[in-house]
Amino acid sequence: MVSPGFPPMLGGGEQYCRELSLALHKRGHQIQVVSSNARQEADFWRGNPASRSPITSADEGLTVTRCPARGLVGGRPALLAWRKGMVVLSQLGLSESALSRMAARIPPIADLDATLDAQQPDVIHAFNLSWEGPMMAARRLSRRLGAPLVLTPFTHLGNGPGDRVALNSTMTHQLAALRAADAVLALTSVEAEQLADLGIAPDRIHTVGGGLVPPSPPPDAEERARILEQLRVETPYALFIGRVTRDKGALDCMAAIEQSFRSGITLALVGAFSPEARRAHARLSPAARERVRLLGAVDERIKQTLLAETEMLLLPSRVESFGIVLLEAWHHGKPVVAARAGGLPGVVHDGENGLMVPPGDIGALATAIERLLSDQPLAHRLGQNGRAGLVDYAWPAVAERVESAYRAALAACRDRH
Repeated sequence: MVSPGFPPMLGGGEQYCRELSLALHKRGHQIQVVSSNARQEADFWRGNPASRSPITSADEGLTVTRCPARGLVGGRPALLAWRKGMVVLSQLGLSESALSRMAARIPPIADLDATLDAQQPDVIHAFNLSWEGPMMAARRLSRRLGAPLVLTPFTHLGNGPGDRVALNSTMTHQLAALRAADAVLALTSVEAEQLADLGIAPDRIHTVGGGLVPPSPPPDAEERARILEQLRVETPYALFIGRVTRDKGALDCMAAIEQSFRSGITLALVGAFSPEARRAHARLSPAARERVRLLGAVDERIKQTLLAETEMLLLPSRVESFGIVLLEAWHHGKPVVAARAGGLPGVVHDGENGLMVPPGDIGALATAIERLLSDQPLAHRLGQNGRAGLVDYAWPAVAERVESAYRAALAACRDRH
C-alpha cells in the first residue's frame, strides 16, 4: 500500500487506506504500507522533522514505513504555485515524463523511491490522485518489478471535466497512470462512470465501495452536555467534519449559516482549518461569527458527541469521492446535506437518505438547512434511511471486492508480460 498519508494523520483517504489494509490483513494477506510521517496536511508543505529517515513500525498486524515529509521552501504558497504550474504546463503539452518528475513534489517525501525499491510485493496498490507523488513512485516500482499496479484515485472531478477541481486530477501524467494501471478502484458507480469517461478501459474499473467501522458509543447525555458547553457549541447546530477549506465546502457552510440568520442555528466545524478559512471566518458579521465555531481537530470522544447531538451533517464538497463521514452521521441517525459533485451522488440520494444541493450554491445550502430544521419528520426519515443503508458499507465486503480486483490485476499483468 502506497499512500501520501496514513493515520494518525486525519482524513478520509488516510482512514480508508488503513481500514482496507486491516480488512485485507484479516483475510490472510501480508500488508506493507509505505507512507509519509505527516500528521496533518500542513506537514506536506512545512515538513515534519520528527524523523530524518524512514521508520518502520507495527500497526495491528500491518507493517508501516513512514518516510520523512520534507516540506517546501516557501511553504503552502510555493506548493500551490508548483501545482498550478503543473496544470498550466499539462494544458500546454508538457511531456508526461516531465510532469511525472514534477509530481515528486506533490507532496515532497524523502527516501520514498529507495524505501519502495526494498519491497518485493505481489501487488502494488497506490492511493490518492490529488497528492500523486507516491502514486507515480508506485508506478515506477511496478515497471521495475513487473508487478501489477492497482490504483484507488479518490477521483475529484467537481462538476465535470472542465471544472477547476477536475484540472488538478486530469493532467497528462495522471491520466497516463490511470490508463496504464492493471486495476482502478472506484468507490461509487458515479466515480466508475467518470473514470470510464477519462479513457480507462471499463474491464479494469472495479467499483468496491467504502466501509464503516462502528465507532465507540458516545458519552452519556450529561457528559455530552458538558462537552458542548466546554466547546461553546449551542444547540441546535449543524456539523461539518473534514479539512476546513473552500473546496471541501466549509466556507460555503459559514456563508449559509450567515444567510440563515433567523433560524438561530450554530455551525461547528471540525478539522484542520486553512488560512482561507480563518479569513472567511473573520469576514463574517459579528453576530454570525458568534454562531460559527472553528473547533480544529478533536478526539474520537468529542467527535462522537458532536455527531450524536447535531441536527445534521453538512458536506457540500466539490472534492469528495465518497465521504466516510456521511456513514458516521448515518450511524447516529442524522440527516446529511451534500453537494451534487464528485462521487457524492453515488452515496447520497436526494430525498431518500439526505438532501443534495448544487456545489457553491449558498442559497440552496441555506434553504436545505432551514428545511431540515423546520421539518423534523423529514429530518428523522432521512437519518433513519441512512442508518438502514449502512448494511451495504461493511469493510469485510469491501475487502472481498478488492481481493477480486487484485486477482483480475494479476491476470492482466500476466497477459501483458
